Amino acid sequence: MRTMNWQYATADLTVANRINEQGQQESCLVSALPEGTVIDAYVIPLPAVPATVTRFQALAVLAAGGYLDTVRTYIATLGEDNITRLAWENAADWERTSPTLNALATMLNLTSAEVDDLFVAASQVSA
Repeated sequence: MRTMNWQYATADLTVANRINEQGQQESCLVSALPEGTVIDAYVIPLPAVPATVTRFQALAVLAAGGYLDTVRTYIATLGEDNITRLAWENAADWERTSPTLNALATMLNLTSAEVDDLFVAASQVSA
């Protein structure tokens, strides 16, 4: 395995990481590296996709994205004992892996990445 380049590991650019020849991660203070060492740019980590969001958070993001009316119209076409309608009307929390949620996402033509983005955005909403 070849050693990978150093990369800034912190936003303040004081620490760098790389993967060494044994496949292990090494960390080093930038000030301790030899002068002239090339260090790749810091990459801002993507936010983690939450496993669940509250009903309010989900509704707020659907409304902001322009999806809420479409979903409500679709739900209104379902029978009162339909599992999707029951989940829509009664779930306190929405799970990212829920088959019902993913069926609604498919109905809205949303990709998995777009649903992840909506979950991340929803997790930032507070009442």
